[in-house]
Parts: sequence; structure tokens; C-alpha cells
Amino acid sequence: MEIKANSSDLLKALNHIHGIVEVRHTLPILSNIVLSAENNELSLSSTNLDIFCSDKIDAEIVNSGEISVPAITFFEIVKRLPSGSDVILSMGDEDTELILKCGRSKFNLSTLKTEDFPILSDKDLSTNFVISADELSRMIDKTKFAISNEETRYYLNGIFFHKAESNSIKFLRAVATDGHRLAQYDIPLPQGAEEITGIIIPKKTVFELRKVLDDADGDVSVSLNENKIKFSFNNLKIISKVIDGTFPDYTKVIPQNNDKKFKTNNSELKNAIDRVSAVAINEETKSKAIKLTIENNKLNLSVESQSKGSAKEEIDISYSNEKVDIGFNSRYLLDICNEVDGDEIDVNLLDSISPAIILDKTDENLFFVLMPMRI
Repeated sequence: MEIKANSSDLLKALNHIHGIVEVRHTLPILSNIVLSAENNELSLSSTNLDIFCSDKIDAEIVNSGEISVPAITFFEIVKRLPSGSDVILSMGDEDTELILKCGRSKFNLSTLKTEDFPILSDKDLSTNFVISADELSRMIDKTKFAISNEETRYYLNGIFFHKAESNSIKFLRAVATDGHRLAQYDIPLPQGAEEITGIIIPKKTVFELRKVLDDADGDVSVSLNENKIKFSFNNLKIISKVIDGTFPDYTKVIPQNNDKKFKTNNSELKNAIDRVSAVAINEETKSKAIKLTIENNKLNLSVESQSKGSAKEEIDISYSNEKVDIGFNSRYLLDICNEVDGDEIDVNLLDSISPAIILDKTDENLFFVLMPMRI
């Protein structure tokens, strides 16, 4: 194998695929990426058995061939090369190493044959549709913070994509929850997505996909079945297993009668939460409870810490209902405020022990639920 490629093109492709590689693995081939050269294209592939990524770049192919090289080492070399420079890749005399030349630099990389490199098949993906990269990015951005990290509840370790319906209008919905908070985002159901009953896309896949979506030019093609999902755009392809589990009926935790509603400036609320919760920053507990007292167009925020002291702050709100005292995890509340793009945030309550609904009035597709804490 002998090829000449542009270092910037090579680095862009490596940025797309190297993130899933696990350096320490019982199978050495999984620490490598595969380089495959033919028909004036260089294909780069990586996998961790659960996710498979590949990308292609234009290249001058002198001799076609295929080999694998250590992913991290190859990436670290290429990102240090001068931008836009010519990179020559060729096999050594013994076919046990890859020689990389760029200007006066030369690197000899150990290689492994590719026969044992596993590939996730993209056949039998019966459901196919197209979604804009911007829509997909927003669905991920507005829900990924609520993904659970608890391994015991593995079915919450991802984003639940499924078909939903409201007022006879069908949506493609993304939902994530960790049992303490829930984030939901809807888009109009794409043509071809009618058969999606529900799949849970793993957190690792979600984050790797989101990293590359900014480079998507327009639309993303999505194909899936009950076991796998594939995202593809330009020359990039990501195939992932989905979580083998049942996502809980999240609609049961969504309150229906929250009649106590207040509105306030989102930036003011975020800053106030951030300030008063500073008292609890060094607490051993991760809960960092914050108390909200809502009454007469005023919101009082307070934090009590036995070892650090206390903090209080008041902000103006629009509210004319009866007084409510309710506690929240300050970090969870702040996470939701950070996902509200509008200047105004709406909070709907029932009482001190029931979940709150939080809305961004500038985006009717966005919906949050936050469980209260004892205070």
C-alpha cells in the first residue's frame, strides 16, 4: 500500500472516528484503526464492538491495500503535522510497519493485519428516513444532560427515540431521564419514520454522533432496526448497537394538574441559583438542595449548610397564586435553565412534593420535568 493524502483531510477524518477507540482492550486490533486504500479514496475505520465508525477522504493511490495502525499514536502524529501538507503512507519492506513521511519527518508505525477487525453490518436496517443535521443536533443537545449514569438502570443510559402523537400530530421524540429530571424534544415525524416504536441510543453513541454533526452538510440519513442504528452523511458512517432494554413509561411521571405557574427572567434565575448554591459547593453530598419560596411576585432562593453557613436571594417573578415552598437539586435546576434559550422561563407547580414542569416559551417542542427534594 502506498498513498499520498492531505494532512488536514486526514486529521478531519481521524477526529470523526478515533474517539470510540479503547486504548486498553483484550483484543489488540480494537486499539487500531484500519486504513483501506483503493479507487482514489482512503477509508479510515474504527470500532469498540458496540459502535463502528468510518470516513473517507480523497487520496492519490499509488498502490491499493489495507492495514491497521495504533489509533491514538497515528492521531497524535497527524495532528502535529503542518496543516495542508502532503502525507505519504507506505508499507515497510517486511509489511509489518507503516511508514509515514511528511516533509522531513518520518515515522515507523507497527501494524496488525485486518482479518480480525470486526465490522458491524448495516444490512437489514429496514426503517430509513432523513433528518436535518440541525434538528438532530438540537434533539441531542436539549436532552443529553438528563441521561443517567447509573449502570444498574442501564435502560436509562441513553436517549429514547420514538414516535409520539399529540392532538393528531405525529412527532419524532427524544427523551432522556435519570429518574430525577426528564428532558423531551419533538420534531415533526420524518417521512419513513412511521415504524419507529422506540429505540434507546447509548450515551457513548450520542456523544460521538454529536461531535461530528457540526461537520454535516445538510441532511443526515438514518437507518435502523430493533438492534442497530446507522447515521450517515457526506462520507461518514456511524453504526451502533442500541440498548437492549425497555425504556420506562415516562409519561406517568409527567404531572397533569400543575396550576401554580410563575414566569421570570431565565438569566436572573440562573445567576441567583449559581450564587446561593456556592454555599454548598464543598459539601460531601452531591445533592446541593436549594429551597424556592414562591409568593406575591417574588421568588426567594435559599441554601442552608450546617458546616458552611447559609445564603438567600430574591428575584422578581410574575405570580399571584398561593405560597409554595419547594426544594430542588440546584445543579439539576441549573442544568435545565442552561437549556432554555429564551429570555423567559416558565415553571409550573402543583405543591411542594410533586414534580415541576419547566418550559421555554420560545420553543414549544422543548419540555422538562424536575422532581422535588425534601428540604
